[in-house]
Amino acid sequence: MGKQTEFLVYFFENEDGHKHTRKFKKGYKHCGVIGYDVTTKHWIIIEYIFGQLLVETITDQTADAFFRMIRMKNGVVLKGEMKHKRTGFPSFMGSWIKEHSCVSYVQRLIGYNKWWIFTPYQLYCALKKDGYSEIDL
Repeated sequence: MGKQTEFLVYFFENEDGHKHTRKFKKGYKHCGVIGYDVTTKHWIIIEYIFGQLLVETITDQTADAFFRMIRMKNGVVLKGEMKHKRTGFPSFMGSWIKEHSCVSYVQRLIGYNKWWIFTPYQLYCALKKDGYSEIDL
């Protein structure tokens, strides 16, 4: 896979009922990244869920079904180019903040290092402010 410069970041309502997401903004309880590998002609989904990092390679048909699922859950997909260098979180924050949620993993994947972003909706707002645009599903 070549160097990834463009990403699709998705957000949707997670229905798992975890108490830590109950106060998150409706429709923004989970996020992940999906990209397209032009070499293998497959989509790659990367998300952090239930304490595990999941990486899945899927076909175009499965990607279509995935985007339909996001639309059914009133989700949003943002498209944008990586604009930041891939740097770690500030050392004073310690390692505990690096991989605490789906939000921190998405930030690391797209090169963000804003330690004060904790919820998917905060990430959505920051990406929109930085020029990411919504795509029609």
